[in-house]
Amino acid sequence: MKENTKKRVVWFVLCTILAVSCIPVRVSKSTSKHIILQPLSLELGSEIVLGENRPSEYTYQNWSYEYYTDSRDVFSCADGRRPFPWGGEKFEGIINFYVSSDSYIGKRSFQMEGKAINSHGAIAVPDLPYKPDVIPGQIYYLGCWVKYNIEKGYGVRLAQQFFLPSDSFYPNYVCYGEWLTGKSNGWIYLGLLVQAPESSYKGDPVIELWGQGNVWVDEVYFGSVTIDKIPGGVT
Repeated sequence: MKENTKKRVVWFVLCTILAVSCIPVRVSKSTSKHIILQPLSLELGSEIVLGENRPSEYTYQNWSYEYYTDSRDVFSCADGRRPFPWGGEKFEGIINFYVSSDSYIGKRSFQMEGKAINSHGAIAVPDLPYKPDVIPGQIYYLGCWVKYNIEKGYGVRLAQQFFLPSDSFYPNYVCYGEWLTGKSNGWIYLGLLVQAPESSYKGDPVIELWGQGNVWVDEVYFGSVTIDKIPGGVT
């Protein structure tokens, strides 16, 4: 990664998912059964200090999607490729996934293509055992580079779900970022800061598309962070 790989990230304004282990990010326009968590914001003069980048419990994280397997499973692209442990999840409408050579850094990225306004899907780590472990009460940061061109629909957003030990299919908690639509005019960085709720044990970093258009994702970060005051900064 470029500047975002630095251990300390200054972010002055942050307003800113086989078998039973397949957990979709079903997002409904109607009342959700999720408990909605609000994103955290930073005060002026504060910074996020990144910890270990660990978006999954799989041995090889593959957060830059540089490597893929010929999986040919439900989470793979149309040609059978899957940047394991990541995968594409389809919820509604026609949505396609690709291992793309259009990347922010390196050789590859993971691409979602929505064919119509109702196309709904996500990039995530689908298998529950490989979703990242979390510590209740700890603050976590989800960030990635994205490029998008979305003509119709809600757009693209980040989401972070949290599972309790009693959750068998759907997670209890979820935190949503803001929907973005239109055209990004190149790669931009998105971030979502949230505190893990009491009794949670698994996180679920998600990049979600709902609409017609394309989204490219690269260099995903998910991990625990601390919030520090910048020496000599605004108080």
